This record gives sequence, structure tokens and C-alpha cells, in this order.
Amino acid sequence: MLNSHKRTFTLFSALLVLVVASIACSSEADSESVNDISSPSYETCEGFVTAENLGGGTNPTGLVDRVSIIDITSIPGLADSGATANCLIEVFRTVDGTDSAAPGDSITLSLVQFETDEIALNLYNSTLAAAILTAEQVGDLAEIRQEVIGEHSYLMEIKAGGIGAIAVFVSGSTFISMSSTTDDESNALLDGQQLVDSAQGVQSRLP
Repeated sequence: MLNSHKRTFTLFSALLVLVVASIACSSEADSESVNDISSPSYETCEGFVTAENLGGGTNPTGLVDRVSIIDITSIPGLADSGATANCLIEVFRTVDGTDSAAPGDSITLSLVQFETDEIALNLYNSTLAAAILTAEQVGDLAEIRQEVIGEHSYLMEIKAGGIGAIAVFVSGSTFISMSSTTDDESNALLDGQQLVDSAQGVQSRLP
């Protein structure tokens, strides 16, 4: 079982590489808010999702959102791949009033806009292949459903290590991933279906 968990973490990390790299390289142009009614913009990374419009039946009380504009040149290979914008938005409940997310009480939305639709679709196909491989490796610990947010989309849920769920889809030239982690008791801010519902809201707001 330990080896299965290790394979899960290794393979699933491929799906989250853009999110993880973005967090590590996030610029100083971050902001936190509770009520944000800005129009969605890849330049400001505002307006895609907030604590108020997260959806999925979530109570927004106590939630905050943090927006990061990612410098695409700070992530090796991203600019060369044709990326033109990279946004990272976190919605979470804090731990003791700090800016740290409480375990199982956060979602992360990553949007990467590319020069062409083809580039975004190629990245989607690569992550889908990795997701299918992960599901085959871990068996009952993972479940994947395709076409949950249009033709080029999938939801993957992993019942191990607090990984939770990730919804991935493509809209035009933009590659979008939205993930929700779990705590030690498998509680999450959004479960799989709620994550899909929230991601559909994001899709409807894309410029």
C-alpha cells in the first residue's frame, strides 16, 4: 500500500505541476479580498473566482481569496511553450487568522492562457494521459470521469494522502485546473461534484 501511495503522489504531481510551480514562483502582485466583483482579466487575474462566487453550495463565511499573477518566465519552459498569461487563485479558510489555509478547507484555481487553442489542448491531452495512468496504477483509490465540463474536461478524485480532487478543462486557448484538498478525515471544502459545479461557474466567467 505504501508503494501504491508513492506512485499516486508521483504520477498525480504531473497534473498539478503548473499549480505547484506557480505557487513557488508567485509574484509579489498578490492580493486578498472577501468581496471582489472585478471583471475577469488575465492581466490582473481578478474576477475568475472569489470567496463569494465559489459556488458548490459552500458557505462563504470565513473564506478569503488570494490572487497571484505569475511571471511566466519564472517557470522553466512555460514561456517557450507559448504561454502568455498565468493566474493562480486560492480560496480558503485560514488557520488561526493567518494567511495559511486550513487542511481540507481550500481550493486552488490555475489558469494558463496560450498563444493558440492547439497548445492548450495538447497540454490537456498530456495531463489526461497522466490521469488515466494514475487511475490504472492505484485502482480503487482513484476515479476519473471525462467530459464533465464540456468535451475536453475531466474530474479525477484520489482517496489517499489528502490529495482530494482536481477538475481540468480547456476553454479556447486557456488551460484550467481547479483542485480541492482533503484533511485527515477526507473532509473537503468542495467534493468532486461540487468542484465540477464551481469549475462550470469559472468557465461561464471566462473572458
